[in-house]
Amino acid sequence: MRRRRLLTLFGTLLAGSGCQRLGEDTQTVTPVPSPGERRTATDTDVSAGLDVRNPTVQPGYVARNFPDSIAVYDDADQYLTVEVRTVDGTPPDRSAFRLGFDGTDYQPVERRTSEAMFRDGESGAGYADGGGVLVFGLPEAGDASGTKLTWPGGERRFTKEVEQRLAAPLPSFDVTLSGPDVATDGDPTIEFAVTNTGDVAGRYLLALNRAGPRVASVPVRRISGVLDAGKSRTVVHDARSPVPRTGDPNDVTYILDAPGERNDATHQIAPAAVKSETTTESEANRSVTTDVNTPRATETRS
Repeated sequence: MRRRRLLTLFGTLLAGSGCQRLGEDTQTVTPVPSPGERRTATDTDVSAGLDVRNPTVQPGYVARNFPDSIAVYDDADQYLTVEVRTVDGTPPDRSAFRLGFDGTDYQPVERRTSEAMFRDGESGAGYADGGGVLVFGLPEAGDASGTKLTWPGGERRFTKEVEQRLAAPLPSFDVTLSGPDVATDGDPTIEFAVTNTGDVAGRYLLALNRAGPRVASVPVRRISGVLDAGKSRTVVHDARSPVPRTGDPNDVTYILDAPGERNDATHQIAPAAVKSETTTESEANRSVTTDVNTPRATETRS
């Protein structure tokens, strides 16, 4: 079974093919459709009183891991998420759904984490009364022909593009986190440069938390998007200043989580007044590079 790990090292900012600037209250990079995730009428089906749409193949899902932080859960090799909405009548319980893939039926992932899914700045995007998001953990590849979602009285098949995406192993991504080492009273920015280093298009998924200037920890945003093989994207994030409008200056630390074990990459921004005399110019513009999807031996997150 293939596993993924983040490797952390000092590096330089990767060149991006595009740049998106998002504030701290914006939770998701607008996804770019890929051959495996086409958003068209063929990706929407109304059957047995349910509207099933937006099948998405991804390396994990973002959910709360503590009350004050979020993380990427990736116990399976790949995931398929679908949005289910009630059209008529009462929707079936989540336990009634099955996803048929490569000759095996899979149940939705356990409620404990899937019901704490983090989307659009809020938790609880899982499946509940009236519908919601179903998450299925799957092997990394397999015969995806005939893949379908079933429930009592209904079923949903998927496009050839989704089947092709499920059949292929997920690509790897390199992620670079960079920003200033110190800041004054102006709002600083940090950047994420994401590069698809694999051979096929795929989705990257990241979770960002913040410590400081006046909180121990707080979820910031879910970062997700699709990149073709060999392509890069740079996301600019409006960070919090270490010099708040009220109160004393204090360090601000951003913690980036991606699929894998021991995969936190951090970047700290200190108030200019407490900058160390030994800080060099290169340290003041340092960045952290992470390899999102390389093999690993074990998985500890539950």
